[in-house]
Amino acid sequence: MPQLLMMRHCHSSSENWSLSCPMVATAKMKNKILIVDDIAQNRKLLAEILVQSLECQIRMAANGAAVLDMIEHDLPDLILLDIMMPGMDGFQVSRLLQDKQKAREIPIIFITAKTDVESKVEAFRNGGVDYVTKPFNKDELLARVKAQLRLKNLQDELRQKNRMLADREEHLSHLVDEKTRTIEKMSLGLVTVLENANLANDDETGNHIRRVSEYATLLADTYGADRDFVKRIRLYASLHDVGKVGIADAILKKPGKYTPEEFEEMKQHVVIGRRMLDNAEIDPMARNIAYFHHEKWDGSGYVNGLSGEAIPLEARIVALADVFDALTTVRIYKEAFPVFEAERIILAEKGRHFDPRVVDAFFKRKENFIRIKELLV
Repeated sequence: MPQLLMMRHCHSSSENWSLSCPMVATAKMKNKILIVDDIAQNRKLLAEILVQSLECQIRMAANGAAVLDMIEHDLPDLILLDIMMPGMDGFQVSRLLQDKQKAREIPIIFITAKTDVESKVEAFRNGGVDYVTKPFNKDELLARVKAQLRLKNLQDELRQKNRMLADREEHLSHLVDEKTRTIEKMSLGLVTVLENANLANDDETGNHIRRVSEYATLLADTYGADRDFVKRIRLYASLHDVGKVGIADAILKKPGKYTPEEFEEMKQHVVIGRRMLDNAEIDPMARNIAYFHHEKWDGSGYVNGLSGEAIPLEARIVALADVFDALTTVRIYKEAFPVFEAERIILAEKGRHFDPRVVDAFFKRKENFIRIKELLV
C-alpha cells in the first residue's frame, strides 16, 4: 500500500530557510519551490520529500507576510501553500500574489487538511492550479509537483522565446526604418533631379506635373488609400511624364496633330520613363506610374493594353489626374476646356478610360480640384 504522510498540526515559530537538493549540478537552472506552512515540522517534511526526488532549490516561509517579502527579491517556480495559517490564510496570500504583475504566473498548489468542496472551489477561484489534501500520498504529490514544474518551465521557455522574437523584430524594424529613411532621401533627391529635367525641358510640363501630383494625392486620399500610399503618390506622381526627356522637342512642342508615326514615338515616353526608373533605387510605385498611366480601364490604352485592376492603382489614379489637367489647361495644340466640359468627359469615360471608383472620388472632391487648378497656374 502506498504510504500516506501525515503532517503535524501544532504551531511553532520558525525562520525562513532554504535547502538545495543533494544532486549533481547541471548546466540547467534548478527549479525553486517555496513551501509555505506555519508549522516548521510540516515544512521540513515536505522539503525532505522534494529534495530526495527532484533537482530543485527549496525555500520556506512560515506566514503570508514572509511570502510577500520573498517574492520582492526572488520569484519561485512553484508555491506549496497551506490554507489554515494564523493572521493571513492561504486564500488571502494567493489573492495578493495574483494582484502582483510579476507573481501572478507562479503556480500555486494548496496543501491542506480541509477536504470540503467549498474550500477546493475557493482555492481554484483564488488562483490555485492544484489541491492536495492531508494526509497525502508521497508519489501522488511528487507527480503533481513535477507536472506543474514541467508546465511552468515550458511557459517560461515560451515567454523567453517570445521576448527574443520581439527583440529581434524590434531590431529588424529599426533596420528597416533606417533603410526606408535612406531610400526616401535618395528617392527625394532623384525625384528633384528628374523634375528639374522636366522643368528645364518645358515650362508647361513643369506646371503640369505639380498639379497632377496634387490631384493624385487628393484622389488617393478620397479613394481610401492608406496614409503611406498617399504620401508616396504625392512624391512619385510628378514622375509620370519623366520619360518625355527622351522625346524630341519637335514632337513635344508640335502645335498641330501628331502623325501616326509621331504618336507612336510619343507613346515611347512611358517606356523611356520605365527604363530610367528601373535603373534607379526607387520605390516601384514611381515605375508603375511612369509606365502604366496611359493604360485604360477597358484595355484600350497603351503600351500593354492592361485592363481593370491589372493596372496598378497608382497608375489608375494618375491617369485621371493627368487627363483632367490636360483638359482644363492651355496646351500648344489647344485651348483650355471649361471645367464643366472636363467633368462631362470624365463622367462619359467612367468604366472605359477610368476606374469607376476613381471617377467617384473625383466627383466627391471636384471643388478641391478647381482650387488646386487656380492656385497652381
